[in-house]
Amino acid sequence: MIVHTFDRKQPLVMVEVTVKVEGILKRFDFAIDTGATLTLVSDDAIKKLGYTKADTIRTTQTITASKVETVCEYSLDNIMAVGLIRHNFRVISRSLPLGLGIDGLLGLNFFKNKELTIDFKLSEIRLK
Repeated sequence: MIVHTFDRKQPLVMVEVTVKVEGILKRFDFAIDTGATLTLVSDDAIKKLGYTKADTIRTTQTITASKVETVCEYSLDNIMAVGLIRHNFRVISRSLPLGLGIDGLLGLNFFKNKELTIDFKLSEIRLK
């Protein structure tokens, strides 16, 4: 079992995410979003990783709380968070509202085939 702690004083469950691109590790701050089917990387973070529109696998329609939106889909070679590594991992990208202080959202697809427990009382994220 993997146990990771988070700061329960924060309004979001924040975790450090590392993406490996061409042998270089880049660190980001993501929120876990159990209401999101897909993992989302902000447009700014995608640019910091060196991706461009030419690297888009495809565009797809997503449904947000307020609208249907067309987003770009990318494949990340390696993405790591809370002790879990995913290879050739598909993410979507779009802008995020200013002031959130996050680079993306870890959606349910990141936790596929794992048991995820978020314990707010103990400030722990557990993966089995």
